[in-house]
Amino acid sequence: MKKISIFLIALLVPLMIFWTSCGGNAEDQNAKTDTVEVAVEINHTQLLLDEIVKNGDFINTKRVPTMIKSQDVNDAVGGNILVIDIRKAKDYASGHIKGAVNVKLGGLIDYIKINDIKAFEKVVMVCYSGQEASFATSVLQILGHNNVYAMKWGMSSWNKKFAGKWLENISDKYADQLETNANAKNTKGELPKFDCERTNGAEILEARAAKILADGYKDILITADEIFGDPGMFYIVNYWPAKAYNIGHINGSVRYQPKSSLNTGADLLTLPTDKKILTYCYTGQHSAFVTAYLRILGYDAYSLKFGSNSFMNKMLIENEDLGHGFSKKKIHNFKFETSEYAAPKDGEEEEGGC
Repeated sequence: MKKISIFLIALLVPLMIFWTSCGGNAEDQNAKTDTVEVAVEINHTQLLLDEIVKNGDFINTKRVPTMIKSQDVNDAVGGNILVIDIRKAKDYASGHIKGAVNVKLGGLIDYIKINDIKAFEKVVMVCYSGQEASFATSVLQILGHNNVYAMKWGMSSWNKKFAGKWLENISDKYADQLETNANAKNTKGELPKFDCERTNGAEILEARAAKILADGYKDILITADEIFGDPGMFYIVNYWPAKAYNIGHINGSVRYQPKSSLNTGADLLTLPTDKKILTYCYTGQHSAFVTAYLRILGYDAYSLKFGSNSFMNKMLIENEDLGHGFSKKKIHNFKFETSEYAAPKDGEEEEGGC
């Protein structure tokens, strides 16, 4: 009898433990179970950067900036080329490259979804000066459209009718206020952070690309007067080779090696996330490529309007170690078409930047 009792106790104890651990007592069975949600922090910027690298890390390659001369565009008209003109509709109507389509900057993502731009050997973005076109080209290249180019100097180099934008903005106003000493980069920090409903790298990239195009380009241009008036307002990125930087640069500007320095393995993390970043190059076009990339990543980035041509144009023309100076020699006499202009509805504002 004693043996049977011991056997029953040995059998019942594990069953009681099992029942209790699974919530098997009556009180626990009747109790409501609360669902505990564990918040998982998603590093959207890292997912985004991983996607950009997967697409070829365009900004940190020798391919950037993908620009094409107006002469080459003129030679290709009528061939397997698509010209997208992002100027205001009124200016497009007054004169544009034969076959060019007029698309708003903020409508580019929708346009490429509907139209197969990969079917063309080259897709050429065109604006007034080449700067906004470079911004748009950078976005499309980062998205993986590696057949997209910006026309150098914009419509200003196509025909003298459109050259005013460049001719009116070149100057030597601050050529005597440059420094030659090197400035050190920041110590490395972290990537910027932003909120996004998407959790997939490709979807995050598309959402960010659409956002910065919709935000427009005009408000992220800084003039030479602004930067020389208060250079401390920005972390200034000089995007030149070392030889050019040593000739003379904006006070306080820090040199970043073009085509290779803006990734986490190099110097990207030295860029501040708590201060405005101004990037400048010779023409404002290469810096527009970079600015688009940085804004996609979440940096508060800006580009110097008309680049160094806006304050040291003569030096750029005369010094072969600098180059990329705009002059009347850059202006061609290529033919253009006109079209009927449809004025925007009341209250609508036309897009179209520098």
